[in-house]
Amino acid sequence: MDEQTLRVFLSLCETESTRDTAALLRVDQSTVSRTLARLEAGLGVELFRRHGRRIALNRAGVSFRGDAARVLDEIEVARRHVRQEALGARTVRLGFLQSVARWLVPRVVTELRRDDPGRRFELRQGFAQDLFGWLDDDVLDLALVTPPPPARTTGWRLLHEQVLCVAVPPGHRLAGRAGVGVADLAGERFVAFSRTTELRGVVEGMLTEHGVEVEVAFESSEVDTIRGLVAAGMGVAVLPRPERPDAADPVYVPLEPRTTRRLGVAWPDRARPPGVVRSLTG
Repeated sequence: MDEQTLRVFLSLCETESTRDTAALLRVDQSTVSRTLARLEAGLGVELFRRHGRRIALNRAGVSFRGDAARVLDEIEVARRHVRQEALGARTVRLGFLQSVARWLVPRVVTELRRDDPGRRFELRQGFAQDLFGWLDDDVLDLALVTPPPPARTTGWRLLHEQVLCVAVPPGHRLAGRAGVGVADLAGERFVAFSRTTELRGVVEGMLTEHGVEVEVAFESSEVDTIRGLVAAGMGVAVLPRPERPDAADPVYVPLEPRTTRRLGVAWPDRARPPGVVRSLTG
């Protein structure tokens, strides 16, 4: 019994057809039939009831399906662990949020290449939900992202906290303040993050908690676009204080009470952080 045999069996559970399974797995129908016959002979029991060209799981097959799925899951976990341990000797597939591209990505790449100057990187930008999905699907090894939802098994360690500020145009009524409360934003025109970004939910949650209503005049998923619109007087925004300020930036006034955005490095399996994570977080 091998991995391919289990994959054929689990596909048959779904399709209930040797022809359809052969098409899905891109093998001959006779190969599927022989694989099933060998599996049943090895187990000493039939796993399916035959109904002409269709098949259906019997009680033994239903029981075996769960075990087969668990075995394949363990094989995938083992592969992932081996790849994680081998990160130091091959290309690191690194995903990141757009908002950290200019400062955190270079910092992390520099740190990881300090340990291994020959290390290569494949970089991929996405939203938080994309990054966690790519970790699950083995598209990424690591991601620079906000904390994962509690239900996920993704590992995550803190790298940096950004102070959240109200960004306003020069000369705005709030520009000279030492701090701004959420209630002070009532009635303002907002340049908001798009709904695909994690910061949109953070900002909406704060406004709702304080019963504050604002007018959303513009939406964007790009931090630089929002900064530019605010600086041009198109509205205000809640943004992380930039790590690399620009002369064309709007005015940043810290939120009160102090509010931060947590950024860290994520990897697929919480229980087994790869060595490169330890080198980043100490």
